[in-house]
Amino acid sequence: MAMTYRTAVAQRTGPRRRPTARFAGRCTPCGTEYAAEIVSREYVVLQVAGGTCPTCNPTQDGGTAGEATPPLEVWWDAPNGETPRWKTSGLTVGEPATGGERPRARDAAVDAEWQGAGSPKDSFSQLEWDVIAAAWRPESCDVFGSLAAVIKKFWSAVQSGSTAELVIRLAHVPALAAALVSDLLARCFDAEAGQHFHTLDGLLQRLGILLCAGTGRISGCGALRAELGRAPAAADRVLLDRPDFVRVRTQIAGASPLPMGDALELSAPEPLPSGRGPAPVEPPRELDNPLSRELERLARRGELSRAPAVFGS
Repeated sequence: MAMTYRTAVAQRTGPRRRPTARFAGRCTPCGTEYAAEIVSREYVVLQVAGGTCPTCNPTQDGGTAGEATPPLEVWWDAPNGETPRWKTSGLTVGEPATGGERPRARDAAVDAEWQGAGSPKDSFSQLEWDVIAAAWRPESCDVFGSLAAVIKKFWSAVQSGSTAELVIRLAHVPALAAALVSDLLARCFDAEAGQHFHTLDGLLQRLGILLCAGTGRISGCGALRAELGRAPAAADRVLLDRPDFVRVRTQIAGASPLPMGDALELSAPEPLPSGRGPAPVEPPRELDNPLSRELERLARRGELSRAPAVFGS
């Protein structure tokens, strides 16, 4: 590989601190430096110093880098009750092709066929998949697809500037989507994976499509409608066997650089208001808990929430 990433040890400090992973690398032929910092479900910072070259960026046309690009920021927002979408500072992005449509009636036959042909279920443990399948919705796929459009626009800015930085705020993104975005991007910069920045948008969009397929919701997937140019019908195995979809399956099959018990941790239920019953009791958790233990804890949360609360527990 022309670019080698060095992975820092994931860290978490303080009772509310999310795990952090940092990566850095350099393209040998052109010297472009790449860095990423990922704080699970809080933010992702992508930094590029250099104009890239065809080795680290196959889409590069060989032109020279211009002036530095101002730092860019993107966050999830729903102003005045509008449909939630990514908002940007310093970057103009058009309407994403994957979202913004009204929900359509689901086609059970189409959903079942795509579920059998395109499910990434085997890439996850049973407990992981149970949580994903229960929480995933086509709107979650819109989070992925529209973020992919932002990253694609950012990448075009990278090629025209000497330095560029993108800050992705995840604080208000739905919990499962934010966790999966954190996890996928961390995997992309893992030392063994060695993925380049220019692949990020495609990986995000295709992971959303695969999760819609695997959870039986493909008939409502706007990203796939954009991919096919029409509403999905019979399962397109040629599409699913393309290298870009195979690459996503490969990425999510290995171990994550982030402590996975935290990367896929869902938001705890809000305590009931005073006078309406006891607040949920949360058992102690260990640092860097394996994902299977964390999801097992989540599965037991319903039983725990019905137990009487003990002061000081």
